[in-house]
Order: sequence, then C-alpha cells, then structure tokens
Amino acid sequence: MATVQELYELWAGESEVQAELRCSLAPRGREWLFELFAELRPQPGQLLLDAGARDASHTIRLVREHALRAVALDPVPRHVELARRAVAEGGLEDAIEVVEAAMEELPLADASTDWIWCRDVLGHVDARRALAECGRVLRPGGKMLAYVTLATPRLEPLEAAELSDALALNRDSLDGRAFDAAAAAAGLALVTAVQLGSEWRERMIEDAEWDPAADALELARLRRREAELVEAHGAASVAAAAGGRLWGLYQLLGKLRPTVFVWERRA
Repeated sequence: MATVQELYELWAGESEVQAELRCSLAPRGREWLFELFAELRPQPGQLLLDAGARDASHTIRLVREHALRAVALDPVPRHVELARRAVAEGGLEDAIEVVEAAMEELPLADASTDWIWCRDVLGHVDARRALAECGRVLRPGGKMLAYVTLATPRLEPLEAAELSDALALNRDSLDGRAFDAAAAAAGLALVTAVQLGSEWRERMIEDAEWDPAADALELARLRRREAELVEAHGAASVAAAAGGRLWGLYQLLGKLRPTVFVWERRA
C-alpha cells in the first residue's frame, strides 16, 4: 500500500498507468451477439423462439438474416402489441408468430424448436422453470443463446437487494450458480460461456451511444430529492429510475458482469 506522500506524488504528474488507460481495448459491442449467433450456423427454415421478444426487432432481424421461422414471445401486452405491429409492417406475418405468454409456460410442443434467443429476460423469471421449459421445447441438438447479467463480488448485498426490488429481478437471478444448476436440471449442456464484463458499456461510450456522466448526475439529483420525488411520483417509479441508471454504471464499474451462455439440448 502506498503512503500518503507516495500517493500524492503519483497523482502529481502524468503516470504510465494514466497513459495506458486512455487506450481503447477494442471492446465488443452489441452487434457481437448477432455475430455469435451466426457462428452457430442456423439453417434456413429452422424455428427460432425469441423468448422475451419485446418489440420483435431482434426476431425480425434474425429471421431476415438467416431465413428462419420464428415465434416472438413476450408476457407484456404492450410489448406484444408493438411486436405485432412491427411484424405486420415488415410483411413477415407468414414467418413470425407473435405470442403473449411467459417463459415458465411456453405454448410450444415438445422438441419443436431449433433455436432459442433470450436477451435480458432470465433475470425477470423463475430461471429453473423457464429453463426447464426451454429444455422441453428444444429438439435434441437444438441450442439456446442467453444474455444475462450476473453479480460480481464487488456488488454489495444491499445494492443487490435494491436492484432486485427496483428492476423486478428474481433474487437468485444475479447468481450464476443458479443458472448453472437450472440449465443442468433442464438437460441443457453448456457449449460456451462468455464473460463480457464492461465491454458493451465501454463500446457504447466510445461510440457516443451512452453518457455515464449524465446517468451519474441524474442519479445524484434523484438522491438529493428522493423524498420529494417519491411523494410526487410514487416509490416504484423513483426506484425504477434509480435502478435503470445504476444498472449501466454497475456494469461499467465491474459490480455487474454481463455474460452470454450457449446451451445445447442433450439427446
């Protein structure tokens, strides 16, 4: 550990460490997820389940890029409305079926699906039940690509509890061991697990797509006016605003670790 004198001498001038930190590490961006899916070699005509499709933008892109058929599934009526509109506007009604349902109760037949795409959804559901359903509907040899955000040891228990409450997360969803156990119980074998860490957030900053300083400033203002804002807008609304800003900042600071899993349904 440095002494106080050594510390201030280090801060006094330009250090080699500071120079190193100004260099980009060429972080992977969000496009990388689509590149990873392409590397898995989906074939024309195969069936894709987009679990938690939201507005179906990912579904539409994957169908167009790989000539797939798809089911865009989401439990939120507003998302289903947006997805149906986007599919209709894209002229893809024959290729994409939009379904309002939860991952824990997939309205699909056993072994009917070749691919499952699941981004930022498993944290909001019962992972054991959801992955059991994914294992049921995947054909033997079918694969599931899932993007999830996990806690690192840097995330304090109070921070984890606040995030879970604010962002409607399952309390176990930040623990990677829960996904490992649930996937194994569902008959899903791990193909690969890629720890992205802060890469997407770094890339968003470098591409001027996200301003962490703005989020930090708004969060500081929220904390100073929290009681007033809660009275005016409700506790849930204020917690959601705080949680949404903390989510990205915690990823950048290494408290949260985005991770991509690829699982394969065992025969």
